[in-house]
Amino acid sequence: MADVQALHEKEAGVPIVAVGASAGGITALQKLFEGLPASLPLAVVVLQHLPAGQSSSLTKLIARWTRLPFRAATDGTRPVARCVYVPSPDHILTLEDNVFRTRPAEGGARRPGLDTIDSFLESLALRETPRPVVVILSGTGMDGTAGAIRVRQAGGVVIVQDPFTALYDGMPKAVIRRGIHDHVLPVGAIGQQILACATPDYVRPKPSANCADGTPEALGRIIDLVRQRVGCDLSGYKPAPLLWRIQQRMEARQVWSFEDYALLIKDDLVELESLVREIPIHVTEFFRDSDAWTVLRNEVLGPLVSRLEEQRALRVWTPACSTGEEAYSVAMLLDEISHESEEPFDFQVFATDAAPELVARASRGLFRERSLAGVSDVRQSRYFYKVDGALRVKRFLREKLVFVPQDMISDPPFSGLDLVTCRNLFIYLEPETVRHLLCVLHGSLREGGFLFLGKSETYPLKVRGFKPLSSQWNIYRKVGPMDAGRQKMSVRRPIPDRELPSSTALRVAYEQFDIPSVLIDDQCNVLRIYGSTEGLLRLPAGEPSLNLTDLVPREWAAPLQHAIRHVLAEHESMELSSLQADGLGNLGVGIRLTPLQASVDTSWDRILVSFIRKDDAVGAVDASGSSLLRDDLGVDAAVDWRNEARVSRQEVDASHEELLALNEELKASNEELSRSNQDLNRSNFLLQENIAQLAMQNHVLLSGAVMTMFLDTELKLRWFTPSMRDVFPLQPADTGRRIDDLVPTFRDENFYADIQCVLQASEPREAVIRDDGGRCFLRKIFPYLSETGVIVGVAITFADITDRTHADVASLRHKKNLSEE
Repeated sequence: MADVQALHEKEAGVPIVAVGASAGGITALQKLFEGLPASLPLAVVVLQHLPAGQSSSLTKLIARWTRLPFRAATDGTRPVARCVYVPSPDHILTLEDNVFRTRPAEGGARRPGLDTIDSFLESLALRETPRPVVVILSGTGMDGTAGAIRVRQAGGVVIVQDPFTALYDGMPKAVIRRGIHDHVLPVGAIGQQILACATPDYVRPKPSANCADGTPEALGRIIDLVRQRVGCDLSGYKPAPLLWRIQQRMEARQVWSFEDYALLIKDDLVELESLVREIPIHVTEFFRDSDAWTVLRNEVLGPLVSRLEEQRALRVWTPACSTGEEAYSVAMLLDEISHESEEPFDFQVFATDAAPELVARASRGLFRERSLAGVSDVRQSRYFYKVDGALRVKRFLREKLVFVPQDMISDPPFSGLDLVTCRNLFIYLEPETVRHLLCVLHGSLREGGFLFLGKSETYPLKVRGFKPLSSQWNIYRKVGPMDAGRQKMSVRRPIPDRELPSSTALRVAYEQFDIPSVLIDDQCNVLRIYGSTEGLLRLPAGEPSLNLTDLVPREWAAPLQHAIRHVLAEHESMELSSLQADGLGNLGVGIRLTPLQASVDTSWDRILVSFIRKDDAVGAVDASGSSLLRDDLGVDAAVDWRNEARVSRQEVDASHEELLALNEELKASNEELSRSNQDLNRSNFLLQENIAQLAMQNHVLLSGAVMTMFLDTELKLRWFTPSMRDVFPLQPADTGRRIDDLVPTFRDENFYADIQCVLQASEPREAVIRDDGGRCFLRKIFPYLSETGVIVGVAITFADITDRTHADVASLRHKKNLSEE
């Protein structure tokens, strides 16, 4: 019978309960495991946020609280019931075909609520049976919410710790607000509920189910609205990153229902633009994984240049370029190779992204100094110059790049390319979308061209017309056609909406009628163009620019700049009338500037600039002869002015009453603000006292003979007292160096091994050592724990016990002499 049950579990998969915890989760986990029986018929997976490379004492702590055995959640392991699994912080854990799969956390753009908890929950939701169970415990932010939504949609059970019992209630409340929970319980009662959920006769509570019924439909409407209004297809994104981005905007606007947020972006075009701007995963840097770029230069770009035909430029494409670091990295390598070659060659780098704002920013080539950590000093001197406290790419290199907005999923790709660099994009996309994009990239490459993917993006490309050049760094060469059996993903285009609100009617007017407008940011960069701007905006000679003041006629630039500054400062609309320019004849043009903001809590950083000709009329018709503007805005409707006046009078009276009530609230708020100010002053006084005490303690440590140093988990020196120079020849510049790079003056064979033991076991170590001068020291190593019980470093102290040791030796000799006599 046991063999039959084991076979059934192997085929269908063992039931799994996934427990997500973050800040304050150690105490909650202790209470949870103390209430779980040893005969639990499920596998338990504990997910906790920890920085990669940092050891965790969680496994040892849980072992004290439960009799359930532990097993490593390594790649290829099949989970079994009555066992606890804790993944390594260095890997992202998922479940595929009832088997654990891991991928490196490094280079994977780890984010709270995305790669640790949500990635596993998303993979768990793909199983039809058995029913998964999710437990969300104490923690900050929205960690686990996106994954809980997917599990809930798949028929799983979501249990949430009661926020009143949680040390940090951010994670539980994020799930409760969205109505996707089944049970809200104190931690002590969650164990029994898990057992109840594992039984075949478990029945889901009806109120929670009703709250979550509309979630899939609301999310679908959000995706459809983005596709209809903006033309950006989000259906190819993995649910967890997409949900996480949407929830970030919902938190900013204080909207707790997906249904309500779908209505909001339908009414508020500024919010829709803010959502689309934040959805792409913008994680990039110069020469990310430097060893991979070395391989790319030696084994890809070098051979490509040697085989390059005369009079032909080498073509490179960087889709999803974000702020441009990767595209500029390729351009720098090609420029270096061109100068080293006997025959210089020409090259062109195409950089695209679905977000026009990012494309505009990348084309400027302006970067903060901290973002150039991966660029050597020689390259910085050759390719950058300093301006306004930042570094900008020099013009000769910028002219080798072309930045354009493009949606990789739905827009046509480039063709005839020698190299495509598309790193760390596919990890956020659905498998079907990845297969489609691989077909797109394959078709855009020349025969013999190369595809450069991220370190964590491993796909079986041998059967898809590619041959691996470097399996370690995922560099492939196109060697033939795609296999005939590949499936193409249907690309959904924007479809018209039957009922558009008034704001959308205005947008239709801007785009379909001769009422041209542009949306700009606070730096005057053009984000979107509505309608035809022919004769109004011109592309000047020289380097292409997206700055509006460079595109308008020269006579308009000065008054337009002044008006933009006024609108951003005063937050009120402004009009410029009767502007003249060459090519417009006697027709004057008026410009209306309307300030916009993404939400009530954000700054006014958008302006809608509308160009109004004298001959513009409400009765303008489109190419088909219909007056959509007249119909949508209802300008022909008969107006009862007496009734309108009466309604207006009532609105004025109501506004007066609201103003009085608002005045009373303002007085109350002012009193509360005064009390808060008093509390702040008291807190500030206490803070100054604490700072003085800390300064005094620091002065005592630095002026005394206490020999102490502090190392982080990477064994890098972070702090030391001056007296440490007695055992280590330390200088202030040594801060940040690894301890094994420094040479001590004492002899201690177990020094480095004891440090590693303390980091792993959380147990202090001590030893008696000697230096070259014959002095004796008592060396102690202590673990330093954070509030959550995680080791964040070690403290090492040395005490000079030379005199005491000599005294002990002399005492022993004296006793020995007495005994001999």
